[in-house]
Amino acid sequence: MTGGPVTRSLSLHFLFLVLLASVGLVGCGGSSAPPISVSLPSSSVQTDQGQTITITATLTNDSSLQGVTWSLTGTGSLSGQSTASVTYIAPTTAQTVQTATLTATSIADPTKHASAQITVNLPPQILTNSLPGGTRGSAYNMALSESGGTPPFTWSVFAGATPDGLSLNPSTGAVSGTPTAAGTWNFVAELTDAAGVKTYQFSLSIPINPNAPPGNPIPLLNLPLLPDAATPGSAGFTLTVNGTGFLSGATVNFNGTALATTFVNGSRLTAVVPAANIASAGTVSITVLNPLPGGVPSNPLSFSIASPETSVTFSNATGSPFSTVNAPLGIAVGDFNGDAKPDLVVAGLPDVSVLLGKGDGTFSSASGSPINMYSPTEGTEPGPSAVVVGDFNNDGKLDFAVSDSGYSFNNVPVLLGNGDGTFTASTAPGNASRPTSCAMAAADLNGDGGLDLAVGNDIYGTLDILLGYGAGAFSEAANSPMFFGVLGQCSVAVGDLNGDGKLDLAIATSSTNTVTILLGNGDGTFTPATGLSPTTGNQPQSIVAGDFNGDGKLDLAIANASDNTVTILLGNGDGTFTQASGSPIAVGTTPYMIVAADFRANGKLDLATANSGSNDVTLLLGNGDGTFAQAAASPFRVGKTPYSLMVGDFNSTGRPGLAVANSADSTISVLVQ
Repeated sequence: MTGGPVTRSLSLHFLFLVLLASVGLVGCGGSSAPPISVSLPSSSVQTDQGQTITITATLTNDSSLQGVTWSLTGTGSLSGQSTASVTYIAPTTAQTVQTATLTATSIADPTKHASAQITVNLPPQILTNSLPGGTRGSAYNMALSESGGTPPFTWSVFAGATPDGLSLNPSTGAVSGTPTAAGTWNFVAELTDAAGVKTYQFSLSIPINPNAPPGNPIPLLNLPLLPDAATPGSAGFTLTVNGTGFLSGATVNFNGTALATTFVNGSRLTAVVPAANIASAGTVSITVLNPLPGGVPSNPLSFSIASPETSVTFSNATGSPFSTVNAPLGIAVGDFNGDAKPDLVVAGLPDVSVLLGKGDGTFSSASGSPINMYSPTEGTEPGPSAVVVGDFNNDGKLDFAVSDSGYSFNNVPVLLGNGDGTFTASTAPGNASRPTSCAMAAADLNGDGGLDLAVGNDIYGTLDILLGYGAGAFSEAANSPMFFGVLGQCSVAVGDLNGDGKLDLAIATSSTNTVTILLGNGDGTFTPATGLSPTTGNQPQSIVAGDFNGDGKLDLAIANASDNTVTILLGNGDGTFTQASGSPIAVGTTPYMIVAADFRANGKLDLATANSGSNDVTLLLGNGDGTFAQAAASPFRVGKTPYSLMVGDFNSTGRPGLAVANSADSTISVLVQ
């Protein structure tokens, strides 16, 4: 019997055995899928308060591609969650270090997860707010300290500079090396942590002691030379030079060439000028050089080789007035490229322009000019207002320093000349106690062979004495700054006013309508003169020193802005003064600056004022006895709101002219004879 019940039963049993065998074979010879795993870049992470971190999870063996979910335990919050990454937002207001735990969990297999501990640090800050001084030639090592932040840290100098010879280690924050120059360097330290957070310390300075004997003083020459002019082709003569700081062995230099010089005393030299030196018309620079050590030339005085005149007439040079930097307030004259032709430096807002003279009354901009005076240490636009010329690093090339009328600016930038009309910023600008404005003078106030600066502020009423060390760097003198009251000084004149061989200061003090006399102690400190201060007109704005009556004693001329006059104070040689006959003298409206020169080549000092209210220049001709009379052709029209002026023979005729900074129309007027 085929196909019956027994046969069907055996067939089913065989199929069951086959299936069972098949299942057994799979279990014995095959393999299951690998398990899912979750990982994060690191098990511990650091950041700063208020910062964010994006973290990405890595999954393996997740064939479902479902990714992860995120959870946070502790401080902070999450945003931008996806199945692959998340952004952690650190808290912003915690007072201590905080922690949190971030967990990534597999969606396909919730038993698989990975966690990272997040440490939230306080923001970084630089703890060091002062650094000790150092000594030139001696090793220096001082580390800046910090707190908070996420390591590693990177240190840098954001603005300013460390002293010459020192550097800031970017990894350790140590300032180290061996100083090579003296003075005070100011800088801003920047600290950047691993989270990219930056912090700054704005008040760091390092004073460096010179550790060297002082050089011989830099002489200061008084106006006028005797004589101060000679007719072309005339005979040789003996030149008398009066001033302060002359030493035995000093030489009078005629356009840089030494003349046969006789030392009379510390305030007088005589020198023989050969006839060959005055054969042709022109203007000569007279300086005095003391013997080494030091040997830095004095301030230059101009000697005219021209026939004397009884009157003066100015005319505008070709192209005058011409455009310059915005709102020029300060102007100074010097030979910046060594071609024996007077050049100009003009301080405007916020630029300084260097103009190279061609010797015909015209000028061209120097390479790299104008120079923007913006400093990142302050964060606002600067306002250069006054400029003074001198060799501040004793290299034989003229430099200039700029004062700043921007209320947040305390620095006094110094631009070091390269001898070709270009300049390089000093690594150590002077640092005044207050933002500086319109008062600045340069002289060797402590007699050590380096030019110093007297820097005044007419808003805060302070006067800072910045002592130079011959390397373009300065340090504040003892007892500096001095305070004279709000709306104080706006001009400073330098000279030996009491005949003791030490440089003194005369300050036009507008708050009291007086001249403040500070008698020098010879070390860069000053003592106010006893007795009543000499009175002036209303709001004295500018002051100049010279011997206006020929008695060998320094006198003062002051421009009074509010009553449109000039006051003449004749020196008594002991630091006191007497008002001259006929003083005060009427001039144009709002005289802002006054200068002195012998414009007629007749041996008598004259005066010129820049009158900002009447847009002109007044010329006062000196009579040689301390009295003055306005020139017949005066006043001379210039640009709008003339703020300052300087003297120079800009067209090579041997006769002085004037360069006038006109602030309202941003021009320079060049007046020549």
